[in-house]
Amino acid sequence: MKIKYLLLLVLPAILLTAACKKTETIEVPAQASNRILSYKITNVPEEPVYGAVNDGKRTITVILPYYYYLTTIQPEITVSEGATVSPASGVLIDSITKKLTEGANIEYVVTGKDGSKARYKLLLSTQQPDITLEELSPDPANPTILYHSKPATFEFNFFEIRGKNFIPQQELLGIFSTISYLNEQGQVVYTAVNGDNYTMRIGATVPSAEQVPAGLYRIRVTSYTRSATMKNPVRIQSL
Repeated sequence: MKIKYLLLLVLPAILLTAACKKTETIEVPAQASNRILSYKITNVPEEPVYGAVNDGKRTITVILPYYYYLTTIQPEITVSEGATVSPASGVLIDSITKKLTEGANIEYVVTGKDGSKARYKLLLSTQQPDITLEELSPDPANPTILYHSKPATFEFNFFEIRGKNFIPQQELLGIFSTISYLNEQGQVVYTAVNGDNYTMRIGATVPSAEQVPAGLYRIRVTSYTRSATMKNPVRIQSL
């Protein structure tokens, strides 16, 4: 009985050992030769800002800390062995604020050592909070009237825009808020660059009749990488 009991204990171990000896070799799929392996922004004061590379979607997602106030980025890019990328690693990308607000398309083309090509789209965003605007016209049926300035006679009419999360001007970096005037069709008629802005208010000058003809306009404010448009129009006219 003892021998029979011992065999019952040993037999599963023997079978398990035999099963473990049966191995299969699985070939690892070959990686494409036209890949972006890493992407990082180096022209920042502290640690580089890394982008998330998605090979499946062919995208590079970069979230920029807004407090760096970057207007240009300098990426360092590594690619598959023997591959090249265009624009090349280290090539500056300028007009970042415009690209962020207008959604400009930025692409990198990677050419593998076998000649195959892949396009990666750069998706840029910032951690800047959304800006909000107080309406200049509380009642849309009764638009507030702003009177044209007359630069030729040095007569300027001023008004103030209030809201939240404006980025104060950064003169050394060339960052200023802009104020755009949209006509009733939603088209931008005129945009003024404004340096007199603070976190919660922006001082502005009413455009001249040559810049903005008399009529109804909605006002849009762009502060660094965020834009907001007033829902209610104002009426601009001459005295």
